[in-house]
Amino acid sequence: MTHYFSFPLDHALQAAIDNLLAEQAQGRYASPETSIRLATGTTDGIIKALALDVIAILRSDGEGAGILDVLARLLKSTMHVLIKQIMGKVDRGEQDRLAVYLQHRRIVVDGQTRFGFIMSDDTGERFQKLLGRIMAGDLTNVRSELTTAMNGFIDLAVTSFYDEFTGALDLGLIKRKLVDVGRGTIIKGSQTAVARLFASMSDEDLGKVAAHYTTMFVKA
Repeated sequence: MTHYFSFPLDHALQAAIDNLLAEQAQGRYASPETSIRLATGTTDGIIKALALDVIAILRSDGEGAGILDVLARLLKSTMHVLIKQIMGKVDRGEQDRLAVYLQHRRIVVDGQTRFGFIMSDDTGERFQKLLGRIMAGDLTNVRSELTTAMNGFIDLAVTSFYDEFTGALDLGLIKRKLVDVGRGTIIKGSQTAVARLFASMSDEDLGKVAAHYTTMFVKA
């Protein structure tokens, strides 16, 4: 069995991705505008799963919700602007590589198509044990352990969702600099949020968030 981090995208977005992959396999390429729309959609899907859905779980006036709201706004503004700047024209070679990226992110768990990536057994087991302890009410040192684990996860997520995506594009010196700056902004913002997030949560909220995470850190 394999450990995954994955979540379902909006049904219409997943259908659009599946259609793009099927059409492209037959030599029918989408417009650059479609590529931009799908890149933006998958970005928003990631932000929803990792931040907005957690905000919905937490008390709307709590500190944790506020921390994640700031992070979600930062990620969206950074990525939406970046996508428009680096994907103005996407040639067929780039579209082929983007299709490979989308195929790599396509995960099927229990018959459900999801968006995500494979994790190492060590990382997957670490999260399952941590989340299991929280769900069982064993909170001894768990906040610091979860913070450390999530900081490691940030590196995995940036590599899989950001580096592989931008690596599919032919970028000149200026656009590569924009990508590097965007990467730094995302990592710094995410690490800052994680450093405060779990420490600010009540035991009840931490349990609810752990239950949400268990739907994404899966083994299949």
